[in-house]
Amino acid sequence: MKNTFTRPLVYICSPLRPVLHTNPHTELEANLRLARDACTLACYRGYIPIAPHLYFPQFLDDNDPVQRALGMEFGADAIRHCEELWIVSMRISCGMSTEIKIAQQFGVKVLVFTAEGFLEYRGTGDVTEDCVNEN
Repeated sequence: MKNTFTRPLVYICSPLRPVLHTNPHTELEANLRLARDACTLACYRGYIPIAPHLYFPQFLDDNDPVQRALGMEFGADAIRHCEELWIVSMRISCGMSTEIKIAQQFGVKVLVFTAEGFLEYRGTGDVTEDCVNEN
C-alpha cells in the first residue's frame, strides 16, 4: 500500500552508528548531519523525507537491542509506504542492508546518491564499503 499524501515519500537510508573508534561522537554527529542534509535535499526535490534514524533515537535507545529492533521494525513498516529509498552513503551498514533488502522485496525503487547525482542501485543490499562499485 502506498501513501495517500499529495507528495511522494522517500526513505533516507544512511548510517547512524559510528564505526571508527577514534572519535565516535564526531562520527555520530557527521552521520546525523548527512541524514539531515539528505532530508533537506528531499524537501527541495518535492518529497516528504522519512528518516527514522533521526527520529526514533530521540526516545528509543539504539544501544539497547530490544529498542533497536523496535525502531528497525517501525522503519521497515515506513519503507513499504515510500516511493523511493535513497542510499546517501557509500558505506552500507548492517541496519542499512536490512532496509535496502526490505525496499527491494516490496518493489520500492532504490537509488544511490553520488557526486554525479542519483543512480539506480543494482546491488544486493549487502554490507559494503562502496555500494556504487556494486552497481
